[in-house]
Order: sequence, then structure tokens, then C-alpha cells
Amino acid sequence: MAALFLTNGALFANLLPRYPEIKADLQLSNAEFGMAVAAFPAGALTAGLAAATLIRRYRSARVAVGGTLGIAVFVVLAGVARTPLLLASALFVAGACDAITDVAQNAHGLRVQRRYGRSIINSFHAVWSAGAILG
Repeated sequence: MAALFLTNGALFANLLPRYPEIKADLQLSNAEFGMAVAAFPAGALTAGLAAATLIRRYRSARVAVGGTLGIAVFVVLAGVARTPLLLASALFVAGACDAITDVAQNAHGLRVQRRYGRSIINSFHAVWSAGAILG
């Protein structure tokens, strides 16, 4: 479980330092780049409500792993996008995967916490922060 939180934190944080390079490579204005980057939260808002349905159907652990793989694929695609539309599309799907993954990870983390019989969810979030720093 901790590995999923670590990976989730590292994936998106890995792309952030490349933003200036991506903006320059695609020759985007500040407004154009801002619109492309706004696709990530737009994807998250669009897909976030689907998390409960997916978790009920496939269980939280599977959804968390699948979502993490989706984030990885689409963050890489965003990093190598050759057009603004591909950048925005990849960020949109990465955001959708991230929202679903966040819900699934926390749901599964709470299941693990119940089995432990003590509070451990804060530790998982600390591991996410470590992943964001390492990313």
C-alpha cells in the first residue's frame, strides 16, 4: 500500500520540473500552456465520481494499481507530447486516473488501517509526500 502512495506522489511531481521545457518546445504562450495544464484538474473533476462505481466493481486495491499504471502512462505521454492538444489530452486522462486512484488508495488504506486496529492512514500520506519530493 505504501508503495502505491509513494508512486502516486512521485509520478506527477516528476513532470512538474519539465513544464518550462515542455512550454518552450511546444512554443506555447502563458495562456495556452495554462489551458493545457488545466486539463489535469478538469480530468480529475470529470472522472472523480466514477471512483466509487469502479471500486465497488473491481475492489479498491485493483483500482488503485490500475489507476497508478494509467497515471504513469499518461504522464509520460504528456512529457513527450508533440502538440498542445496531445499535451492537454494526456494531462486530462492523467488527472482522471489520479482522481480515481486517490479515492481507491484512501479506501484501501482505510481497509488496511481497520485490520491493523490503529491509525496508519497518515503514514500513507507521509509516504505520498516523500514520493512527491523524490519524484
